Amino acid sequence: MTKILLKNGQVGCGLGVYDADVLIEDGKIVNTFDWGGKHEVDEVIDCKGKIILPGLIDVHVHLREPGQKYKEDWLTGTKAAVAGGVTTVCDMPNNVPPILTAKDLEEKRKLVAKRAYCNYGLYIGFDGNNIGEINKVENVPAVKIYVANSTGNMGVSHETIKELFKKCNKLIVAHAEDEDIIRKNAMEYLSEYGATIGEDGPSGAGQGKIVVPKDAVVDPSVHSKIRSPECAANAVKFLCELAKENGKRLHIAHVSSDQELTALLEYQDLLDAAGERLITCEVAPHHLLLSDDDYASFGNLIKVNPPVRTKMDLFGMWKALKFGEVQIIATDHAPHSLVEKERGYMECPSGIPELDTLLPILLNAVNDGGLEMKEIVKLCCEGPAKIFGMKGKGQVEAGFDADLVVVDMEKMFELKNEKLFTKCKWSPYAGSTFKGCPVMTFVNGELVYKNGKIVGKKVGKEVQFEIK
Repeated sequence: MTKILLKNGQVGCGLGVYDADVLIEDGKIVNTFDWGGKHEVDEVIDCKGKIILPGLIDVHVHLREPGQKYKEDWLTGTKAAVAGGVTTVCDMPNNVPPILTAKDLEEKRKLVAKRAYCNYGLYIGFDGNNIGEINKVENVPAVKIYVANSTGNMGVSHETIKELFKKCNKLIVAHAEDEDIIRKNAMEYLSEYGATIGEDGPSGAGQGKIVVPKDAVVDPSVHSKIRSPECAANAVKFLCELAKENGKRLHIAHVSSDQELTALLEYQDLLDAAGERLITCEVAPHHLLLSDDDYASFGNLIKVNPPVRTKMDLFGMWKALKFGEVQIIATDHAPHSLVEKERGYMECPSGIPELDTLLPILLNAVNDGGLEMKEIVKLCCEGPAKIFGMKGKGQVEAGFDADLVVVDMEKMFELKNEKLFTKCKWSPYAGSTFKGCPVMTFVNGELVYKNGKIVGKKVGKEVQFEIK
């Protein structure tokens, strides 16, 4: 059993940063020690001037496999993760085909096994008819529901969502947008481009697709109007009421606006049977950094669901992080090929890749005074591990898994598309300079990433989730 000592560094935790050596053996953290102690080890890694953090946990990624591996796959996606300081990802179920049954889940597990550089969990989805399958599957982070259609068109009706809250035995993670408001806004704001109602879809729901003439050049900023803050806040309110009525744990994905936060605040004191928050939420980096003013520079590259908001909403998100109103930062890593993102508004898919850039963005914020290191640990390590019941994750403590990232707070670099590990090879942050950088990432005690290169093996394992 190889013993590794990370020596002369500082360790980050939810209380702050302290001087310590970290001893690793057999994939676990043996303990942390005061500097200067003598230990019999096989390897010493000098971390002088650097900070050792728990590996980040990203509970919201779309690695696109199975079904769309031309956008991303488990090799490229998990390389991007460890380069971005992420040692555990939870992958969403809107694959092609979607993950809706125990059989689907097992097939995906077989596909992923031994192909991941970081640890992982796999969601199951909800299609309005598969509550029995959801309750049957084991060891998933949660069930993912879409209150409105997004990538994958997995939106479900309010009535079936009500049934899920009554009968489901899993944590519910929700994409909260209101489909009726989206459709109403789309007709209003796309009418100036000649929008009409096409033929009814295959489901026969009586709502034909909204069609815009092919020669119409639609301003991408219309996206933030169509999928308005009201659209998201209404869905948040609907879901929170169901969680309250049924005592069901609920996690709201990618909160993006002050209106959503206001809706959530009404329910912030609700507790589950264990005395923990009944309702939690997350924010994505793009809702902390990008506003609707940025459409002028990036166009459809920053088309995402829910969309980027106003600068006042950006301020609101940062404020919510500081006051504990948002419990997690998660990327919603959603890669698409550059060819797809360069299409016109109506054909361009929604989503932004952000795994490569997660920790650099946050470390840069620490250097700028916008965050503290302890807040990164709470929001990206301890918080996700606690909310999603991840055994052995999220802390640099004896007995925890040796998922670690070593960061250099003085290192500066310019982000370049060609240096990204994500298969799509583009980022809206390309050309930006960051101060603060992950320089080593350990997964299960193995060094897998160092100074811009993948140096280790595919050692990722499926995370074990506590029964909720």
